[in-house]
Amino acid sequence: MQTRRDPPWTAGCSTLLAGAAAGYGAHRLSRAARRTCAVVLREHPSLFDWWTWEAPLTVIAATFTGLAAWAMPALLLPRTTPRALRVIAPGAALVIALTALALVHFAWLGTPLGVGNDTNGGCAPDNVPAWWPHWLPA
Repeated sequence: MQTRRDPPWTAGCSTLLAGAAAGYGAHRLSRAARRTCAVVLREHPSLFDWWTWEAPLTVIAATFTGLAAWAMPALLLPRTTPRALRVIAPGAALVIALTALALVHFAWLGTPLGVGNDTNGGCAPDNVPAWWPHWLPA
């Protein structure tokens, strides 16, 4: 019988922290895009407005998305799978899921369609800033 060197909660806690950091990063990226294009939001957001709750909801969604993406391969791979694959697969799933979440968040909330901007032609009507790489979806 092998003894565990790390506590069993180490990987889960690290995954939660990585998801929270990715959620905060996705929120900051979308906010930077909206500020660059001077997207016109409501002047006085209310308690029930989406923009009021965007930051905490993004962090919470990314945290649990990352945890679920890590846990699925970690739980579904049988013990007979080589150890290298059992270590790499959950980490790869975590990175892929959080990258996809950040891109979707940027495309949905960072570049909102149908919302005006105050840049006088500095940004396109789709509100994609000039610094965003053209090879990434927006």
